[in-house]
Amino acid sequence: MQENKMQKTYMAVCGIIAAVYGLWMSLFMRWDQYPYIIPTDADMRLPAEEFVAKFDGMLYEPLYANATVYWLWVIFSTAVLFMYALFIKKILFADKITKTTTVFCAVNLIAGFAFITWYGFLSFPAQFGNILTDVTASMLGLRYPWYFKIWGVLASLSIFTNTLYMYRKNNYKGKAGVIVTSLGCAAIYVTINVPSAGLDLVMTARCLSHWATALIFAFLGAAGVIIFLLHKFRQKDKKYMVATIVFCAVLILMLVLLVTVGKSAFIENLPMWVAYALLFIINFTSFFDKKESKTISEEKQKQTVH
Repeated sequence: MQENKMQKTYMAVCGIIAAVYGLWMSLFMRWDQYPYIIPTDADMRLPAEEFVAKFDGMLYEPLYANATVYWLWVIFSTAVLFMYALFIKKILFADKITKTTTVFCAVNLIAGFAFITWYGFLSFPAQFGNILTDVTASMLGLRYPWYFKIWGVLASLSIFTNTLYMYRKNNYKGKAGVIVTSLGCAAIYVTINVPSAGLDLVMTARCLSHWATALIFAFLGAAGVIIFLLHKFRQKDKKYMVATIVFCAVLILMLVLLVTVGKSAFIENLPMWVAYALLFIINFTSFFDKKESKTISEEKQKQTVH
């Protein structure tokens, strides 16, 4: 009874999030105005400082000039968010993990890893600096807006479903992990719909909502994994203890790099790459699986015979 109640609660939370997102996109974002300027050949020859000052946050035409395209995106993205409730039912609360579920989670995990890696190394005007140290995922989104949306959807979907799969595979029932993962993976949908504002619009509602939701996705998405790792850490599982230390160390390294080097798509991807690798090993290999003792194995065989 308690488990059924929790399932309905989780699904209701996801449903409410999707509904709020759909209303926000329909009633507010459709009429959002954002200044875009297309650089000319002469602009591209400007010194770096002048180019950045003129075009930071303003590259290319509005994404939603075509109303049909906009509404198709709203319908699609809202439908994906509503499906998160279904994933909770089919993955976290399934009687058993089916082959279809395993293949689905493995495919979108690999697709998410491949796409964010490819996206992080796309070309960008040289005036903005080195792709490894200066250009962020959001800045790339100004030049490749649809790729940025795909990046957000795939990253959110792959982290969400595979965190649920990790919980289900290990019969982990932690409520906090499910809630923070749901909130974090939904937050990125705001980030990808509100472009990076550029230096001229820092500290505006637009910029703050973009940055805030990006950080919520990063930290709550990671929190869903860390909560599970800490659960295993407390059980004194040596492999999980090492995994917990490594994952936390990578997060600390990212924060240090952000402060000392600056933000970039490469630095942003570091914890995501580690999270993908960790989820893949836990979910689709036997590396972390506990081996049964010979005595227990023999006892099970006797029970099967009888």
